[in-house]
Amino acid sequence: MKIPHTEMEIIHFSDLKKRKKPVVLGIGKFDGIHSGHRTILETIVKKAEKDSFISAVFTFRNFPVDFYICGWEEKLALLEKAGIELCVWCNFEEISPLGAEYFLGFLSSVNVRELVVGSNFHFGAGRKGNISMLKEWEERDIFRLTVVPPKKAGGNIVNSTKIRAFIRQGDIENANAFLGRCLSVKGRVLHGKKIGTRLGFPTANIVLFNEIHIAEGIYAGRVKHGNHFFACALNIGPSPTFDDREKKFEVFIIGFKGDLYGETLKVCLMKKVRDIKKFKGPEELKSRISKDIKAIEGILAASLPEQKE
Repeated sequence: MKIPHTEMEIIHFSDLKKRKKPVVLGIGKFDGIHSGHRTILETIVKKAEKDSFISAVFTFRNFPVDFYICGWEEKLALLEKAGIELCVWCNFEEISPLGAEYFLGFLSSVNVRELVVGSNFHFGAGRKGNISMLKEWEERDIFRLTVVPPKKAGGNIVNSTKIRAFIRQGDIENANAFLGRCLSVKGRVLHGKKIGTRLGFPTANIVLFNEIHIAEGIYAGRVKHGNHFFACALNIGPSPTFDDREKKFEVFIIGFKGDLYGETLKVCLMKKVRDIKKFKGPEELKSRISKDIKAIEGILAASLPEQKE
């Protein structure tokens, strides 16, 4: 289904007033907007279109987790791209003390008439709200309810916890399979120590906007610059050959020449190539980098076009 472009309204839940049109609402953290989330979002949009309701989500900007799979701005962009018209947000601590019944009453008061949730959905203080409670409210004709079955990848149920584990392990291929797209990060190019330049492989030293715990290593990826994607080699971690312990996020853009300082780049990760290693000296490292780049070019040549973004 082709989703028409709409400018999504973003509003804090404390400012939400009763909507003139009924609302179809999905509720959740939506961290990463993975393939399971997108099934929920597609369901919301289809039901809203069918009944001329507003397609909406209720989500969290901040919530307790060791890292977010994607930053807030990217999350909003992905929700809007999915066709969501209204994003109601809050921070987790603002709503976690509210009882489940109170929360449902609030949703009813702002003209939410249909809920779309995952099969393991819990809500309210102490996570006491569940699917059974939602079905009771449906039987009382307060909400219609749609429970979306779990999405699977490789026989495993897709969820954000597993994706974070894959990222921490450097298993980008499985992370991408669960996401249904490439893991991407954004950051600003700042001056580094120019180790790559001295080796003949100038790198963009990127300071990420969203802290994400990707395992150290050398990765194949793509960088978006302007409207174009370029193949790239990523070094995530220190430079032990030079006794530099600082963990960096460095990108060598294959075939690109130009000044990127101060620019914002989007980097899509495809596959881990190898672990960080200390070499005997610069010449041995240069030789290995050349081999890494050839391997990365092969990996990216074999990847599907839709994996680029």
